[in-house]
Amino acid sequence: MNNLLMLLVAALAATVLQAGAQGQACRLNTCWPAFDYDGKPAQTDGAFSKTIVAGSQTGTAHYSAESRTMTAADGKMQVRLDCRSYKSFPAEECAVLLSNLSEAEPTGVTSNFRSVKLSVDKSESAKTVVLNVLRGSTCKATDFVPESFTIEAGKEQVLTTTCGRSSNDYVPFLELNLDDKNGYLFAVGWTGSWKARFANTGKAVEVEIGMERTNFRLMPEETIRQPSVLVFARKNQTRREFKTMLHRFMLENKVPRDSKGRVIPPILAVASGGGNKTPQMMADILQYCVENKMPFDTYWVDAGWYGAPHEDELYSNCGPNWGKYVGDWRVNTTTHPTGDLLPIANAVHKAGLKFLLWFEPERMTDSAPILQTHPEYRHGQLVDFGNPEALKWIQGMVYGMIEKHGIDVYRQDFNMDPGPVWRRMDTADRAGIAEAKHITGMYRFLDDMRARFPDILQENCASGGRRIDMEMISRAHTYCRSDYYIGRKPKDAAFILGQNATLNLMPYLPFQGCEFNCVPVGDDYAAFSIISSGTVITPSDFNGGILRRKITADETAWFKKVFDVAARMRPFYMGDFHPLTDETGAGDDIWCAWQCDRPDLKSGFAIFFRRGDATEASRTFKLGGIEPNAKYEVETYDGSEKTVNSSQLKDWTVKLKPRSFQLVFYQKR
Repeated sequence: MNNLLMLLVAALAATVLQAGAQGQACRLNTCWPAFDYDGKPAQTDGAFSKTIVAGSQTGTAHYSAESRTMTAADGKMQVRLDCRSYKSFPAEECAVLLSNLSEAEPTGVTSNFRSVKLSVDKSESAKTVVLNVLRGSTCKATDFVPESFTIEAGKEQVLTTTCGRSSNDYVPFLELNLDDKNGYLFAVGWTGSWKARFANTGKAVEVEIGMERTNFRLMPEETIRQPSVLVFARKNQTRREFKTMLHRFMLENKVPRDSKGRVIPPILAVASGGGNKTPQMMADILQYCVENKMPFDTYWVDAGWYGAPHEDELYSNCGPNWGKYVGDWRVNTTTHPTGDLLPIANAVHKAGLKFLLWFEPERMTDSAPILQTHPEYRHGQLVDFGNPEALKWIQGMVYGMIEKHGIDVYRQDFNMDPGPVWRRMDTADRAGIAEAKHITGMYRFLDDMRARFPDILQENCASGGRRIDMEMISRAHTYCRSDYYIGRKPKDAAFILGQNATLNLMPYLPFQGCEFNCVPVGDDYAAFSIISSGTVITPSDFNGGILRRKITADETAWFKKVFDVAARMRPFYMGDFHPLTDETGAGDDIWCAWQCDRPDLKSGFAIFFRRGDATEASRTFKLGGIEPNAKYEVETYDGSEKTVNSSQLKDWTVKLKPRSFQLVFYQKR
């Protein structure tokens, strides 16, 4: 084992208890992937040679890095691992590339490729372990609820997604808990179909993570990606303490930054709805916000602005035709006679706001003119991002719109399951290639965009939150974490989901939000259940507000009150996140609470929800980050203010009526 690899393994192993205390040890061995090559295990003696890439041992203030390769004896197949060991956190990660070094011949068949295969020791051979996960997003009230799997000795648990969207079934942050205070998090970086296996052998837990299916040859000089994996150790910490540390890691290492290296903050947006609105309609919504000094920093134009000239329905959110013309990225000149969106883009920038525009670049309907000359750019409705010419075409179309309009926030949606299409594209000895090449191309599309527009914010949607994974989180914020929020829902189902999504997802996804249109005007409990680090409101969704009727003075006052407070909360999401309850589910009989603290500002907020059927009238919560022997100024949402000792704030007692909340801001004196 080389010296740096020994250091990487030691760094992670040092974060767990010694075997004499708990029997917990992490052996990443040589950290190589596991797979079969032409029917034989790659670890067979002499099958592959392994080496460090010359000059790859580098470091930054945050991590040490090294690249290694394993090359087949036939000189063709090569696996490259780009590995990082983080200095301030007990975390390692590896990104994986597969290449054919031959200029003339295909490789042998690579099958059952796992980016990570490792074994984690346990303290007691008969002891069960628990796998904690969050369900994915399927536009249901149960999106992002917690689920746990107990794995007995001799048993295994396999999790997978086959539809091609990474967080459709489970959010791919998989928490293996060996006991109450120790375990590991495995974060999958793959925006397609993945598979994870956890097998409790008694003395250890075997972990394997990779693509859902692989059985392929690589063509001459072909290169593809495989899932990246982050391994994060939990040592002598509660799960809540661990989630605070994980959130800090994500903020420091895995969220988008601008050209000066600064974290791009979350947005607070007002939307016209879709681009089916006329320029005057769009201008009226902007003017309403400016005249009433609303605290929005982003103007959002969603789907429906594109396609061949056609009459549209102007009042519903995106209109009935938004899906019909996807892939035809000409501006609809019937609705927008100038042939562009410059009237609203220029007005937004003049008002000092950012301009957001919706695209769905990976899907194409039959209306797209490019199909007349290049039908090969599409399979089903899926644009082939694995085809270099198709990728170049869509880059030119989208980047041209960004440049022309000065788009500040690029919103990418994806409203189909690509998995079945990829499977149809593959031949028997190329299973997994269509997916791997598409995902590789999609990452290049986003990365090239950031290189060309280094200050742009990319926003990630896929019929809601169906593409939340480590790779997408590092590139984009997510402001449509579930489509279930769209429109009114029975009882408090949408508001319970809002609380769940913020509390449960925030450790992984610091910058998130959703549409506000499910909230009844005047319902503070509903509003603050929905408001997260970012939020978007479409005024016309409130009985045609602005576009069909004048918004009343009372409505305006309530919107302004709520969003002024949301703007006040937002900077604290840039600091430490403290879950004050364990992950919450879809039930209405519990409390849900969290805290956001800025150590640099010595201030923060905490919010507490007593759901409608919760029987406890009061609870005491232990807040984090409160300095001892200090005094704090405390202000609640109802306007009351008082000075308290830090001991009282640290153990904060909340008494609430059913279906109510308390929002507390605090500042150290």
